[in-house]
Amino acid sequence: MEFNKGILKVKPDPSLHNADLAPVSGAKKGWTWWSYSAIWMGIVHNLVAWQVAAHLMAVGLSFWQALLCILVAYAVAFIAILFNSYSGAKYGVPFPVLIRAAFGTKGAHLPVFIRAVLGVFWFGVHMYLGSMAVNAILGASFSFWESLGEYRLLGMGLNSFIAYVITWILHAYIITHDIERVRKFENWAGPLVMIVGLGLVWWAMEQANGLGNLVSIPSTVSGTEFWITFFLGMSALLGTVATLILNISDLTRFSRSQKDHMVGQGIGMPLMFVLFSVMALLTTAGTMIAFGEAITNPIDVLTRFDHPLIVILGAVSILVSTLSVNVATNGVAVGYDLTSLMPTRLNFGKSALIAIIIGAISAPWLWYQEGGSFDLVMGAVGATMGPVLGVMLVDFFIIRKMNYDVDSLFIHTGQYGGWNKSAIASFVIGIVAAFIGLIIPSLSILYSFNWFIGVGIAGVTYLLLMWSKRSSSVMNTNLTEEEIANDK
Repeated sequence: MEFNKGILKVKPDPSLHNADLAPVSGAKKGWTWWSYSAIWMGIVHNLVAWQVAAHLMAVGLSFWQALLCILVAYAVAFIAILFNSYSGAKYGVPFPVLIRAAFGTKGAHLPVFIRAVLGVFWFGVHMYLGSMAVNAILGASFSFWESLGEYRLLGMGLNSFIAYVITWILHAYIITHDIERVRKFENWAGPLVMIVGLGLVWWAMEQANGLGNLVSIPSTVSGTEFWITFFLGMSALLGTVATLILNISDLTRFSRSQKDHMVGQGIGMPLMFVLFSVMALLTTAGTMIAFGEAITNPIDVLTRFDHPLIVILGAVSILVSTLSVNVATNGVAVGYDLTSLMPTRLNFGKSALIAIIIGAISAPWLWYQEGGSFDLVMGAVGATMGPVLGVMLVDFFIIRKMNYDVDSLFIHTGQYGGWNKSAIASFVIGIVAAFIGLIIPSLSILYSFNWFIGVGIAGVTYLLLMWSKRSSSVMNTNLTEEEIANDK
């Protein structure tokens, strides 16, 4: 198999290497700060992020309490993202390759497989949410459309089924092309939904006779119940980005420099997440005043309007944002994850196609419903990914001293060959700790902190198990000219 002799000094093992997993360099590392700002604008503006933020008010938090929860959660997420972005930008390789340093070239299959499964889960969810927008567009365009819902097919109305098929085709077209098409799509897709969000906020202010009435809706929880709700909401918010925190190197591997991705993500991630969440909170407050209930899905809010043009324009923007986040996060991640498991048979395009097929047949319309378990499900995603992140960060910054031997990432006979039992043990212990509050009722309060517990316990356990190997773990700390450039 051909490989980049300028970066790799050894011939890689075919089971660990192909063109999509190989280190990128030179002209391929051309993403600027604007590329990352734009891609985060697209990632931020998605229905799940809106719903999780809006759900905070639906479960009883006031506007200001919900905003504080959002600020803290996304500040933590941003710090984690910056730390985990560094190695990808430095070495030009994706998450499934980097994780081999901590878990071993064979052991890495475990976290990569779990990440791929969660990616497919999210892929199906976002396709389903996108199909809601398509359904709204067609419903506002054709008077007969809603009547098709009387005919049932695979557990949904015929109108919903057709909308889902259309959404699937749109995803297939975008994601089966290379990563550069994703970047170009993000450059214009991201900001569109802001128009809808601002329009909904304007509507909410009119319904409430001013901004003051929207932000003064009182909390309905207090004491211990408030704190449990607050931190469970924070875990749910982290759950929406937990998988992306883990595989952010899939995107930063293309960064022109460390500065580019740091500045771009600094503009695009925390600021836009907070702004988008504020729009979700204000709109939800408006629905509480206008309809007497908290409506957390913006598509449901749009369909309450008796203006077909508004519904169509709004739903189109939401559809675009949903496509945007799915191809930029779940599609890219699963594409690399599945490719790394079978690099001799799969490439990015084939893996992404597998993801959208499995995501479709997972039938998310049968099980994805917002309700009392919404925060629990979102938190579970974070609790699953948190321990992997803890191991990765400790391994790179403390055990490996911010230096990897790139050659060893692509051969089974190098220093990362086989299984790292310390990483596997730390991951398992972290998972158990993160879910202990869900398993043992008397410790249920701990589940509100599941992401933090998973990251912390797994990271500390790995540090203790690997501490004696710290000084001898870095075989080659002499950086190539390419790596030195990527550190700037």
